[in-house]
Amino acid sequence: MSAAGAPLLARVGRVVWPLALVLLGALVLASAWQGWVVSLLFALAAGVPLLALRGALRVGMSRWFATSMLVLLAVMGAYLATSGAGLSLEATVRDAVPRLLTAPLPYAAAPDLLVGPLLLTALVSLLVGLRVDSRLRVEPVAGAAVLYLAGVLLTAGAADPIGLVAVLLLVVALLGWVLLDEHGEPVRRRLSVTGPVAVVGVGLVAAAATLPVAGAFQPRELVTPPTTEVAAANPLTQLGAWANNPDEVLLRVRGPAVPLRLVVLEDYDGTQWTSATTYRSLRSDGTTGLDPGRYRSDATVQVQLDGLGGSWLPSPGLPLEVGRDGTLVDPRTGTLFSPDDTAGAVYEVAGAFDAPPDDALDGARLPDQTTRDTERWTALPPLPEPLADFARRVGERGATPYQRASAIEALVRDEYDQSATAISGSALWRLDRFLLRGTDTPGGGVGTSEQFASAFAVLARYNGLPTRVVVGFRPGQPTDDGVRLVRGQDAFAWAEVYFDDLGWVPFSPTPDDDTFARSGAVEATQDELPEPADTGSPQPEVPTDDATAAPEGDDEAAAPPRAGGSGSMPTGVLVGALLGLALLALVALRAARQLRHGRRGAPGAWAEVVDALRLAGLRPAGHEPADLVAARLDARLGTRSALVAARAERSAFGPADDPASEADRAALRGEVRAVRSRLRRELPWWRRWTWWLDPRVLRR
Repeated sequence: MSAAGAPLLARVGRVVWPLALVLLGALVLASAWQGWVVSLLFALAAGVPLLALRGALRVGMSRWFATSMLVLLAVMGAYLATSGAGLSLEATVRDAVPRLLTAPLPYAAAPDLLVGPLLLTALVSLLVGLRVDSRLRVEPVAGAAVLYLAGVLLTAGAADPIGLVAVLLLVVALLGWVLLDEHGEPVRRRLSVTGPVAVVGVGLVAAAATLPVAGAFQPRELVTPPTTEVAAANPLTQLGAWANNPDEVLLRVRGPAVPLRLVVLEDYDGTQWTSATTYRSLRSDGTTGLDPGRYRSDATVQVQLDGLGGSWLPSPGLPLEVGRDGTLVDPRTGTLFSPDDTAGAVYEVAGAFDAPPDDALDGARLPDQTTRDTERWTALPPLPEPLADFARRVGERGATPYQRASAIEALVRDEYDQSATAISGSALWRLDRFLLRGTDTPGGGVGTSEQFASAFAVLARYNGLPTRVVVGFRPGQPTDDGVRLVRGQDAFAWAEVYFDDLGWVPFSPTPDDDTFARSGAVEATQDELPEPADTGSPQPEVPTDDATAAPEGDDEAAAPPRAGGSGSMPTGVLVGALLGLALLALVALRAARQLRHGRRGAPGAWAEVVDALRLAGLRPAGHEPADLVAARLDARLGTRSALVAARAERSAFGPADDPASEADRAALRGEVRAVRSRLRRELPWWRRWTWWLDPRVLRR
């Protein structure tokens, strides 16, 4: 390359390098929004201010004037965007963080959500443009890190899940520091230091990406999202009405044949099951109650509401995306609510649900109640003594939590009768009458799916199983045009039990229902069934202060093997461990070299000075005498290394009987430390960090 071309390449590199860093950080931040148009806006906000500022400075404008004009243009653009949407710029910028932490992900391309981050990106770009000629070249890396961290925090890590962009930022930063370094050291020598640092950095990022993250920081937990109070009728009591009109079309559905849930009921007070009353924008804070299982499935369906009525919107699971504006959700259960009229509404909804394989269920275990919040799903009021005794004896039929749940399901499904005209209700008195078959009382042993699901849930909760009730619909009957008709006869209630690592597993105790049929389910036989207790004989004492206590030993059930178990070490961890050992070995070799120099006296002290010069990129030529090298160094740094050189030459070439005193040795050590300290201060900050890891001094 010609002498004229080298400065031009350096000037171009000084602009392209920071521009690449800021663009990488901005695109990570842009990933929190939907659509390529938003990514283009962030790329423009990252690149245009920097390039415009460099161009203005190039034509002779003052830094103050050019920067002021560009900041004014950025603020004016933000003002026009907010005023056009009927917003206040001051309020939009002030409330940018709370808005972003409470809005659903991915963000919509709305001015109130975009103006703050775009303005931040433009200001970071201007700051980096101002400091392009900085000697330390820290500002571009810091600016990119700010935008990258903003994107990672807003998306809880989803913007860069495997750390690929972090690796790119690290590599680009190191390349810029190496190729644009103005210390005059040959590029080959800089690469000999930067190469190991890059390998170590990439290895650490890879190791961090493969490690499981427990209790990760969620910024959304710091802000309470806006909520809407909902007062709507519980559809559980409507099951009887739907059953009495079995041919009425409630829904028209296109998509996979999966059950649709309408409302999830978590709380039971002995009188009724109740649903959530506080709803938020879809996916507002990522909270979904207990952790989902590792066997997840999803489905996307198109739903047309026909004769359903009400404000609830059916979904195939925990909603991931709903094609209907204004829809609210209970983030714990995924129940969807529409504040607008739903008559004839047509929408598309994508939902996720737990679908563990049958062979994983028998070893399922319950969550640890000492560390997990499961009280909500096991809470019960005190049961009447006969019902409590009955529930206790039912729970004794299963050796594992899943077997116990299956036994309860089989008992309720096979031993009681279903009738569309049965007495409705899920209060304790109704369930007591339903389960204990009072012969002189209507409703004994007969119920709708409301009583079957409620009875299962109460018996399961009494035996320590975290349980909730779901009202929904079977997939319905297909027609010739691909639409499935969901009728009144398809409406039913079922129960779900939470198992650690498997999530919410459905159970359907309603007779003749195979919606959730599984192989290996427990079948009830008459001789196995616990008979209702004789109320005329003494009854076992029913605990009234802790009606939710579970039988001992359940938590000891064998857990299914987890992916990446203790039998194998993740590749990233292995790589990180090897890199860590290599670093320790390098530090040990450097320490041994310094110790060896210390034992050699004055020649060793001068060898330490030469090592420091090599680490600073000022390696002296082999033919230069020590006093000349020391004189040049002292003139540059203001040190007194000439004393070390003179003492080393006298020790090497003087009389053998000229031992150094302890004071002389202490003075030598002090001068070596002073030279090393001054040389390190002249280096860029990133090279100071690698001072003790630089392997160049180990070469002969």
